[in-house]
Amino acid sequence: MSDNRGRVMPSPPPAFNRAAGQLFAGKWGWNAPRPALSSPLEKPLNRDFFLRQQTALSRMAALPRCLRTPLHQRYTFLLKTKGVRAAVHFLMTVFTQRLWPRIQQVNVRNTLNRQISQKLLMEEEMFNRLPDLNDDSLRRLASKLAVHMQDAYEYHCERWLQNRPDQPDVLLQDSTQHEIYGHIAAMARSCRVQPLYWQRWQKGRMTAHSAVASISRLVSGEWWEKQLRSKQRLWREALMIACGYVSRATSPYASKNAIRDVVSRRLSAINYLKQCQLENVESGETLSLLETVLASISNPKLRRMELMTLIAGIEDVADQQRDCGLFITLTTPSKYHPLKTTGAGSSPIFNQKWDQHAFTPKDAQRYLVAVWAKIRTTFKDRNLKVYGVRVVEPHHDGTPHWHMMLFTPADQQQKVTEVMRRYALEEDPDEPGAAESRFNCKPLNRGGAAGYIAKYVSKNIDGYALDGEKDFDSGRLLTDVATAVTSWASTWRIPQFHAIGIPAVGAWRECRRIRHQSLNSRFDKRVEDVRSAADQGDFAGYIQAQGGIHIPRKEQTVRVARQLSGETNAWGEPRHKVIGIYAPHLGTSLIYLTHTEQWRIVRHRPCSVEMPEIRLPWSSVNNCGSPAFAQSHQFIQKSDQ
Repeated sequence: MSDNRGRVMPSPPPAFNRAAGQLFAGKWGWNAPRPALSSPLEKPLNRDFFLRQQTALSRMAALPRCLRTPLHQRYTFLLKTKGVRAAVHFLMTVFTQRLWPRIQQVNVRNTLNRQISQKLLMEEEMFNRLPDLNDDSLRRLASKLAVHMQDAYEYHCERWLQNRPDQPDVLLQDSTQHEIYGHIAAMARSCRVQPLYWQRWQKGRMTAHSAVASISRLVSGEWWEKQLRSKQRLWREALMIACGYVSRATSPYASKNAIRDVVSRRLSAINYLKQCQLENVESGETLSLLETVLASISNPKLRRMELMTLIAGIEDVADQQRDCGLFITLTTPSKYHPLKTTGAGSSPIFNQKWDQHAFTPKDAQRYLVAVWAKIRTTFKDRNLKVYGVRVVEPHHDGTPHWHMMLFTPADQQQKVTEVMRRYALEEDPDEPGAAESRFNCKPLNRGGAAGYIAKYVSKNIDGYALDGEKDFDSGRLLTDVATAVTSWASTWRIPQFHAIGIPAVGAWRECRRIRHQSLNSRFDKRVEDVRSAADQGDFAGYIQAQGGIHIPRKEQTVRVARQLSGETNAWGEPRHKVIGIYAPHLGTSLIYLTHTEQWRIVRHRPCSVEMPEIRLPWSSVNNCGSPAFAQSHQFIQKSDQ
C-alpha cells in the first residue's frame, strides 16, 4: 500500500472559456468601459509651444542669481517629479504671466535712466547688471562712474574759465557752482542716486561750499562703491519681494538673502571691534572697543531698556495730567502691498494693484511720513496737544505700518481722532476695507498703556520676554522673527522708534553721564533737577524738569552743547562733536563738559609676554626625528663634557 500521509495537491480550476481579445462589457451595454476624457494640458506640444518655452527659459537665464536659482530649481523639480507638462505650465502661467511683468516693473525703476542724462551710456550695460556684480566688478563700475563725474566737472570748469577769462575767481561764486552742480547731479540721478544737498539745490539755496562738498563725493570711487552696494542690496530685495519670496509662506518680513547679508555684516563688524581698541590720546590708556560698544545703546538689550523707560515715563506724565491714551495703527493703501490675503490663515496671492507701481517698503514709509506731516501740521494749527511714541514694523510682505501710543487731553480726543482718520483715508478712500484697515484707534486703559506697545518694542529689537507667543502676521514664534524684523529695518534703512512731543533724548543721555555730582553751584536748581531725574532713571521727572510736554527745543532747560572739532572729514566739511550740556536760560557760554578726554581707534596690540629663547635650525630641513640627529646630539654633549 502507498503512504497517503502529508498534503495532497488540489485539483486545478476549471478553464475560463472566453474568446481571445474579448473585453468584459458587463451585463448591460451602458456599463461598458469608455475612453477617458482628454485634458487641455494633454494636447501635443507643437512648435509654437516649444518656442514659447525656450523664450521663457532664456528670460529666466537672464535674471539675477538671487531669482534665477530658486526659479530654475522649481522648474527642475517639476520636470523631474511631475513631467514636462507641469514644468511648462509653471513657465507659461506662473513665470511668464505673473512674475515676469512684476520683475520688469522693478527693473524699470532701478536701471539707468536715459531721460535724465545720456552721458553714462557707456556704463549702462554694466550698471543694469548691478544685482549680479561681484566685489571686483562693482569697484570697477564705481571707479568708472567717478572718472566720468570728474571729467564732466573739469569740462564745465574749463568752459566757465574760457568764457570769462577776466574773472579768475568765477569758480568761487555761488551761481557758478550752482550751475555746475546741476549738470553733475543729473548724471548721478540717472544712476538712481540722489546726491547730497539736492533739495537745497532745487530750492535755489545752494552755496559754493555745499556744491564743492557734494561734488567731492561724486568724484570719489569709494563714495560710489558705498552707494552701489546699498543700491545692490535694495534692488535684490525688491526683486525678491516682487516674486513673492518675502511672505508668510516663504520668509516673512525679509528674504533669506537679506537676513544672511545683515547677519554677515554684523559678524564682520563684531570681528572688526574685536581687533581694535580705544586709546586715550593723552594718557595712552586703552579700552576694549567691543566692550565699549556693548555698553552703549548699540546693545539691543540696553536699547530696549531705554525705550521701556521712556515709555513708562510718558505714561506717568499722562497719568499726572489726566490725559487720555490712544493706541493707533496706521497702514498704507493696498497698492503699496505686493501681496494680499483673502482671510485668516489663507495663502498670500499677488496683488494686481501693486504691479502698476512696484512700490518698495521705503516708498510706503515715505507715504506714512507724508501723512503724518499733514496730521502734525493740522495739530499745530488747531492747537491740539499730542505726545507719545511711534513704532514702525513690517507686514509679512515687508510693507511697513505704524503703531502709535499717543496721549491727549480728554476734551481734544475726538478732534485728534477725526483729524488722523481724515488724512489716513485721504488717498484711495473708496477701496474695499479701507475704513477698517487703514486706520484703527483703540482707547488705552489708564495705568496699563505701556503694556500695549511693549510687545511691539521687544519684537522689533530682540524678542525679549516673548517666549511661546506667536506672530499674528507670520504665525511663527516672536523670538524667531526678531532677526528678520531687524534685518528688514537695516536693509531699507527705516527708523523703528520715534518719540513725539517730548524733550530731546540726547540731553537725557548726556545728563546720565554726570553721576553723583550736583550742578547747583555751577548752574541752578532747574538744571540740577534735570540731571537728578536722569541720574535716577526717572523719565517722567526729566520731562517735567525740562519744561513739560510740547516745550520748544530752544526753551528746554538743558540742551546738548556742540562745537567744531577743528578737523574736517574726507570731503572738506567741518566736524561737530558733542562736548557737554548747557542751559539756554543761563547763556550759551556756561557749559558743563561731559567729554573731557579724546580717544582714538587703534589696532589691538598684543600683550608682551616673555617667551623662552628659541634657537633657529642650522638648515631649512628639520632632522629632529632622524637617527643622524640623535647621534650628532650625543656627540655634542660629549664634547661639552
